[in-house]
Amino acid sequence: MTDLHVLVLPSWYDTADRPYDGTFFRDWAWSLQDVGVRVGVAYVEVRSLRRLSVPRLVETHFQTSIGEESGLSTVRLRGWNTLAQWTPGGFIWARLALQVIRTYCKRFGRPDIVAAKATLWAGHAARHARRRWGLPYAITEVDTRFGTGNVRGWPAVISRRAFAEASSVIAISANLQSRLSELCRTKKVDIVPCTVDGTYWTLPPAPRGRRPFTFYAQAHLTPRKGFGLMLRAFANCFRGTAHVRLVIGGDGATRGDLEALAQALGVQEQVHFLGALPRDGVRDAMWSANCFVLPSFAENFGVVLIEALATGLPVISTRCGGPEDIVTPEVGVLLEPGDGKSLATAMVAVRDGRDYDPQVLRAYSVSRFGYATVGAQLRDLYQRALGAQ
Repeated sequence: MTDLHVLVLPSWYDTADRPYDGTFFRDWAWSLQDVGVRVGVAYVEVRSLRRLSVPRLVETHFQTSIGEESGLSTVRLRGWNTLAQWTPGGFIWARLALQVIRTYCKRFGRPDIVAAKATLWAGHAARHARRRWGLPYAITEVDTRFGTGNVRGWPAVISRRAFAEASSVIAISANLQSRLSELCRTKKVDIVPCTVDGTYWTLPPAPRGRRPFTFYAQAHLTPRKGFGLMLRAFANCFRGTAHVRLVIGGDGATRGDLEALAQALGVQEQVHFLGALPRDGVRDAMWSANCFVLPSFAENFGVVLIEALATGLPVISTRCGGPEDIVTPEVGVLLEPGDGKSLATAMVAVRDGRDYDPQVLRAYSVSRFGYATVGAQLRDLYQRALGAQ
C-alpha cells in the first residue's frame, strides 16, 4: 500500500440521465486503487437542461452529496448543465469545481495531487486550485479536439496556461502526445493509455459460434465514427449473403440516417440497430459477435477496442490517431480512414481468413491495458511528478 492520495477531477462523469458517461475515468480511478493508491472523486454534474422539470429540480438543485460511489470516496455537486461547451460556461463549471474540491479536502483530507481528466474544464479548475491552495495537479487529456488540432482561440490560451502549471501532462496516444507537445512547448508530455477492466470484459461463458457470422460496431452515432462507410462496405460484400449480419450498438444524431441507408442498400434484414445499451448489453453483444469494427475518422484512443479484445474479438479499425497504438497484425486489421474498399476487403478476410485465438487476443489486451499495468504507470508518474516539485 502506498501513501499516495489522488483526487480524480473528471470533466464529465456519470449522471442519472447518462449513467455511462466517463466510465473510462472511473476505470483509471479503479486501476489506481488496484495498485494501492488512495483515490477519491470530485465532480460537478452537467445534466442536460432538456430534462429539467420541477420534480427533477426538487431532486437535483445544486446540492452537494458526499459518500461512497462505486467504491470511491466521492463529492458530487448535483446540478445541471453550466453550458460548459462554451467558454463562459466552462468558467462557471470550474468555479463550482473549486467548491467541490474544497468540500472533498474538508471531508477526506488534502490529496497529494489532483488528477484532472481533460483540460477543458477540469484542468482549468485544477490550475486555480493550485493557485488557491497549493495543490499540485496532473492533466490527462482525452478530448478529440486536441488530437485533431481543433482547439483554437481562448480554449487554446486557457489550455496552454493549464499545461504550463501542471506537474505532469499525460496523453493517451502517440498522436495526441505529438499534438499536445505543440501546446505544451517545453513541457514533456508522457503517454499513459486508457485501461480495461479485465475482470468484467471477459471471454464469453461459452465459445462463440460462426453462424451467423456477426460483425459488431458500438459507438455514439456521429459522422466521425464512419458507420455510413461501414454499411456500404458491408452491403458491397454481404448483401443477401445468408448467415452474415452487422449489429450496431449506440444512439446519436446519425441513427436515423444510418437506418435509412441500410434500407436503401438493401441490407435492412441483415443489419440490426440495438440503440443505447447499458454496459452489460455491450458485453453481451460482444459475446455474441465474431469481429468488432470501428472505422472512425478520428479517435484519440478507442477504449471500445481494448474492451472488445479483452472479450476475445479481433478488431478492424483505422489509423485515425489512437487505434494505431492498439491494433497490431496479431489482433486485427488497421486501414486508412475513409477507405471503403479496404474496409470491405478486411471484413471478408476476417470472415473467411485466419482464426484469431480468443485467449491470445484477451491476453494481449489485459497485459498491455489492464488495471495492474496502467494503474502502476499512473502511480509511478504521479509520484515522480510530486518528487520533482
